[in-house]
Amino acid sequence: MSHAPNDKAMFNMGFSAIRCLLLTAMLLLAWAMPAAASADANGQLIKGIAIEGLKYTRPRTVLRALPFTKGDRWQDSDAEESERRLRNLGIFSEAHVSPPDANGIVHVRISDRWPVWLLPEISRHDNGNTTAGATFTDYNLWGLGHQVRLAYRKDTGKNFSGGTTGSSYSANYNWYRIADSMWSMNMYGTRGRQIFDAYNNGVVQSQYLNKVDSTGLSLQRAFGPVPTQGPTLTLGYDSTTTAYTLLGGPAQSDVQDQRRHSLSLGLGYQWLDNHITWITGQRMGYNISAANKAFGSSVQVYRQTAYYRLYYPYADEKTLDFRLDGGMATGDVLRDGVFDIGGGTGVRGYIGGELQGSAYAEGSIESRMLIQHDSNVQWVAFTDLGWLARKAQVNSKTFAVGTGTGIRWTLRWLVNGTIRADAAYGWATHKWRFYLGTGQAF
Repeated sequence: MSHAPNDKAMFNMGFSAIRCLLLTAMLLLAWAMPAAASADANGQLIKGIAIEGLKYTRPRTVLRALPFTKGDRWQDSDAEESERRLRNLGIFSEAHVSPPDANGIVHVRISDRWPVWLLPEISRHDNGNTTAGATFTDYNLWGLGHQVRLAYRKDTGKNFSGGTTGSSYSANYNWYRIADSMWSMNMYGTRGRQIFDAYNNGVVQSQYLNKVDSTGLSLQRAFGPVPTQGPTLTLGYDSTTTAYTLLGGPAQSDVQDQRRHSLSLGLGYQWLDNHITWITGQRMGYNISAANKAFGSSVQVYRQTAYYRLYYPYADEKTLDFRLDGGMATGDVLRDGVFDIGGGTGVRGYIGGELQGSAYAEGSIESRMLIQHDSNVQWVAFTDLGWLARKAQVNSKTFAVGTGTGIRWTLRWLVNGTIRADAAYGWATHKWRFYLGTGQAF
């Protein structure tokens, strides 16, 4: 027997339907409001730019990185593009850009990173040779993104025992965006005495005291919208004089006093999105340098190198990163002119001297994963591969593999504030190696 619904039941059914309609309308409105706001801002005249939060950086450093200026019309893509360009400078931990307000003012909110490092450096080789030193770096000199680096290094003998030692000084100055143009200039120099170990098959055969005097200058022209994005052309000149004094072991025929004056040409391209604790995008480059007797050199040697990097996001804040490097030296290739690809930023699982040759290729695959969302700590796992030319007389190894794992801890408040710790096993030497440094391995 059926019953018609009573008035109360009908009322409840109608009230529930109205609530569902109201909730649906509210959700649709919330979804549509950002799009409407963006549509309202799109094409709006920019009457001014307000920058908030700067401590160590000049406003012009921010303004010249933006894809718009006062008097332009706002585009929907301007906020995202502006934030990416500002993060890529590496000197800001946060960058937020809002569309023009009712008065046509674009608000840029910035958090500066502390730009100064004073880093002590200590190292010990398998044979007991040790070095100590310190490096001072300012990554945001004058508040304009210029960089200055001053370093001192002292060889401290076997296990810091002293004995025959050398000391050297080096300096580097990078003038970023000369007069706000797309040109940048890099100047550098090294002077002093350093211990130079001559290896054969990864074993020190002889030891020299190397007196070195080196200076160089390069000019870079960027062809993208900003120097950190798009293609670049680099021209350089380097002058290096070296003199060797044998300290121990048999004299090596390819360790000679020399004078090198070389010219170089470099081509590069990059498109990156630096999220401070992780990075996506790609970059690549090619460089050729020539030291010729016509330039006043005592040797003639030609070097070519090329590299490629891909930072591929495969999940939220997780990337699979690839590295391909290669190089070749021809002509008068002396012992100090060979490529050395072992170490914390090369083929891990090996150390300097174990993988040397006049031509090389190396590749890496590395997975980088934040341990949790928006964390400052990243876990990595990697495999590195290296190949050396068979004609390399200083090393019998032609192929080397290293696998390992590591941790990256990023201090967001500090420029280049990523602390790197890696452990890797070298399959060619059957040894574990441990590395501690700053920044990513590549």
